[in-house]
Amino acid sequence: MYKTGVYFGRFLPPHRGHLYQMIEASTRCEKLVVIISDNAVQTREICEADGLPYISYRLRKQWISQQIQDIDHIVVRVLDETDIPVYPKGWDRWSRRMREVVDAPIDAFFVGDMEYSDTLAKYFPESKVVLFDPSRTRYPISATDIRGNILGNWHYILGAARPFFAKKVLIAGTESCGKTTLTKCLAKLYNTSWSEEVGRYYAREYLGNDETIYTDVDFSRIAHLQYEQDYQALRTANKVCFFDTDATYTDYFSELYMGRRNELVQKYIDPTRYDLLIYLTPDVRWVADGQRLYGEEEKREKLNDRLMQMYIDHGFGPKMTVVSGDYAQRLSQAIRLVDHLLGVAP
Repeated sequence: MYKTGVYFGRFLPPHRGHLYQMIEASTRCEKLVVIISDNAVQTREICEADGLPYISYRLRKQWISQQIQDIDHIVVRVLDETDIPVYPKGWDRWSRRMREVVDAPIDAFFVGDMEYSDTLAKYFPESKVVLFDPSRTRYPISATDIRGNILGNWHYILGAARPFFAKKVLIAGTESCGKTTLTKCLAKLYNTSWSEEVGRYYAREYLGNDETIYTDVDFSRIAHLQYEQDYQALRTANKVCFFDTDATYTDYFSELYMGRRNELVQKYIDPTRYDLLIYLTPDVRWVADGQRLYGEEEKREKLNDRLMQMYIDHGFGPKMTVVSGDYAQRLSQAIRLVDHLLGVAP
């Protein structure tokens, strides 16, 4: 049993093979230090080359920490390589920083291949290099493979990291255009999670069902509650997650009820959070459910123009596809759009 062991890598992204090696290594030492090696410039270049958003070391540390949080003798730390010459240079400076980050005598390095064994032996002569599962027999995957095909390798990605990689589809439109039903149907068809519209039930839950007494604070609370509910839906997403409206819609209702936009609500509006916006036009039959403001056709068209313009003004335009027709046509159009987003052949 080693006293202090080290397992290091970029973990870009961390996957089940990494987790397996961490847990395996943790059985052989009293304390395992997982080191995330990060060169910010290099990381950004790798992510851009694979068409991915920047995966910061903070995110990677969050993901790994969540996965091993109940294993007390594993700790996660970061080794900043930004000012160190790129591999294979810079070993001297890297080894000094490794000792600083671990802050204890290193008894063993746990590695999945022997690429660095000679160099580690040179700079850490007191440490043993322990090789395990070099052929990746249990989890035959690498971070490079995952970056090249995120959805195809979904089952290898750590659960804590999946919300970052899941495709996010926003369903929007004015009242009684079928967005809530479509959101649920799509989520069930794709065997995944969805987030419902919080504002739809807010008055019933918090205002005694009296929609005449909204305040600015209520709309900011709706935006926050929606954000939190969206996050919870993402945590259980299976490759794609569906959202029934967003803060743009909340701000739209603030304008209707209060006669003004809400600055706090607008802080929650972020088109970069979504991969696709399916915007439903109000050309299906109006369904009165006791929670809707306007049923007149002329008002529906006017309100639709206003809401659509708000989405465009906030930068959703490039991700927006307008869907119309009857309910069957809307469903089939939406399925085609989502299949295309997921890379599913028609």
